[in-house]
Amino acid sequence: MVQVYRSSSIPPPTPPPQLAQSAPFLISTAFPPTSPDSFHPSDLILLSSDLVFFHVHRSALQAASTRAFRISFPSLPPSSSDIVEPVISIPESSTTLNIILHSIYGQSSFRFAPSFEALSAAVAALLPNELSVREFVALTSPLGALILAHAPLHPIEAYALAAQYDLHDLAVVTSSHLLSFNLSSVTDELAEQIGPRYLKRLFLLHFGRIEALKRLLMPPPHPHPATPTCPFTAQSKVVRAWTLMAAYLIWDCGVDLSTETIKSIMGPMADHIQCPICRDSLKSRMQTLVVQWTNIKVSYRSHINL
Repeated sequence: MVQVYRSSSIPPPTPPPQLAQSAPFLISTAFPPTSPDSFHPSDLILLSSDLVFFHVHRSALQAASTRAFRISFPSLPPSSSDIVEPVISIPESSTTLNIILHSIYGQSSFRFAPSFEALSAAVAALLPNELSVREFVALTSPLGALILAHAPLHPIEAYALAAQYDLHDLAVVTSSHLLSFNLSSVTDELAEQIGPRYLKRLFLLHFGRIEALKRLLMPPPHPHPATPTCPFTAQSKVVRAWTLMAAYLIWDCGVDLSTETIKSIMGPMADHIQCPICRDSLKSRMQTLVVQWTNIKVSYRSHINL
């Protein structure tokens, strides 16, 4: 992301007096003095806490917020080829500042492979720098997309981040990755970050799906009129087997139960049923269950009222 500032044609910017003795100074490769992606030369320099220069455009910062990085833009000298670009010291690290600036320019910092911790730090730095969290962490924003990319590996952290800033849409999407999350592992610190409202809804996500699964699993296959080869006593064995398998699916598989698991658990029962009517009834009941559970998953993820 950075390189040593050693241009022979462009002199390095003058650092603030308190940092004048520090060396070496680095310059961001994403925000250099001249960029092929920009039609206008930069007219402002941001200096991160770890001494990395970012050449930016004050018009881009002002478009993001009139007080971006707490800069009083009207007090800055006008930009011209004869005036050295002002240098503004920023308390954030170059990693954090890089992510924020990419967001301001509507670009993704994906190529720098930022960690989830780095993305979280960037989100935490938005408000102190007078930047809107809702705008820059929206689902359609570059920063929001990066957080979602990390959600499968950091589901509870992503959900907690969304809850902390009341980012409804982000919380809804990340909650779909929490179906296998063990609720007992929520620490006091994590619960405080999530907050009571979103923590309650996380628990309801699990409990609601368990209740829905119970409701779908409990009815056994429909019996048929007794026949000489399949009396009611023989059909009751099918009911007992279904009930046992249903209990296993509820308590051992839980809310992240997949339709493939349903088929792998319930399907083999048909191989041990001699009566063709019972066997067809079991297969029909299992197929109905798979369809109903799929619809429950889609409906819940689409319309959950967080």
